[in-house]
Amino acid sequence: MNSNKVAFFNILSTVILQGLTFISGPIFSSILGPNNYGIASVYLTWVSVASTVFSLQAAGTLAVARVNFPMEDQEKYQSSVMCLSTISYLSFSLVTIFVACAVSDKFSISVPMVIFGLAQGWGTYCSGVVNSKFTYEFKADKNLILSVVSSVFVIGVSLVLVKAFPSEINYWGRIIAQSVVYTGIGFILFMFLLKRGKTVYNKDYWKFTLPISIPTIFHLLSYTVLNQCDKIMLQSMVSNSMAGIYSLACSFGGVINTIYHALNNTWVPFYYEYTRQNQIDEIKRHAHNYIELFTILCMGFILLSREVFHIYAKEPFWEGTDLIPLLSIGYYFVFMYSFPVNYEFYNKKTKTIAFGTVGAAILNIILNYIFIKLLSIQGAVIATVISHGLQFLFHYICARKMLSKEFPFRIKEFIPGLVAVCLTCAVYMVTKGLWYVRWELGAILGIWLLVKIVKRRGIF
Repeated sequence: MNSNKVAFFNILSTVILQGLTFISGPIFSSILGPNNYGIASVYLTWVSVASTVFSLQAAGTLAVARVNFPMEDQEKYQSSVMCLSTISYLSFSLVTIFVACAVSDKFSISVPMVIFGLAQGWGTYCSGVVNSKFTYEFKADKNLILSVVSSVFVIGVSLVLVKAFPSEINYWGRIIAQSVVYTGIGFILFMFLLKRGKTVYNKDYWKFTLPISIPTIFHLLSYTVLNQCDKIMLQSMVSNSMAGIYSLACSFGGVINTIYHALNNTWVPFYYEYTRQNQIDEIKRHAHNYIELFTILCMGFILLSREVFHIYAKEPFWEGTDLIPLLSIGYYFVFMYSFPVNYEFYNKKTKTIAFGTVGAAILNIILNYIFIKLLSIQGAVIATVISHGLQFLFHYICARKMLSKEFPFRIKEFIPGLVAVCLTCAVYMVTKGLWYVRWELGAILGIWLLVKIVKRRGIF
């Protein structure tokens, strides 16, 4: 599958999934209300933590395995590491349930919620493994089907169950629906990989996996903390309602982050292939187009965000409207940091990746504590943006110092895009009441980008 076709399916998947999110987000936030929406959002944070830690993150090694093992061994490798992750996950889960039962009364822990969350975390991880498999096998069309089917089932079952519960505890409908659907899909995908690979244990595969994956756990866990601790801290330091407002703004702002992931899933397999073949000129040419593309998309998103968010969210959530441009700057830093991190991962420098993310997460907790006390919900965004910015600088310096002869990017290639995104935020603040000015600018950017893509006959 060529890069344009892969990009088409990845972007189509993003459009469909975000369309579903756009439709379902206001429905759930309206039915649940800020308080219950905040509880359901924080629950998902803990699910993400369990999925990240207990699975050993063996899925993260699938890309590197394609470079180190023959193609005919890939499905055996995938099957074996999935089994490794599942054994680890079950072991950690049993300990967690035992501890939760022991301290539930003292700390007001809901044991049923812990069980549902653990089951959902395993199912989510299984889906992630298969998503990685399809990504690096250039099967974006299959990823599209998997993602859309999962989302449709989650939304449909959630709506039924949320309505079935009393309004005071209707967040349980959302929690149970997500857990049941993701666990069911995860089991199907687990059996699919096991049937294809027919391998449970392989000493060489597990020995290869663990040194790479264990540092990745700390990276992904810290990344989760970096992105989610603001919601938890707002919940504990301010209120459930404020956490709910912030969560919905993040969900909406996450559109640009989802677009980044769709483009990155297209970019990375080809980037690794160009790197393996030492085609530096090809990397630079396509990277320039990639940076240009994402920068324009980010600018357009900021310009149009205010009015669309007011359609997307009910009025009680509008306090989060002006957070979205700042959130977009944070996501742009994530986009920038992906360039050195992708290269570090290609070279199996996962310890460095983990160290940088752990540092950024710790910094974010400290900054959140300071800025939430000073500025409440706005402080949470500022803390996250600063943390992501310093995270990029750390990884860029590491990539240049450790792999200076090979890392093909210079910081000057990122600065113009970052400046353009920041200036767009300034334009947004000045023209908040002049929607037609922002939408006209957005239309001009969109037309200009479309002309560029048509001229080069490719997304990148």
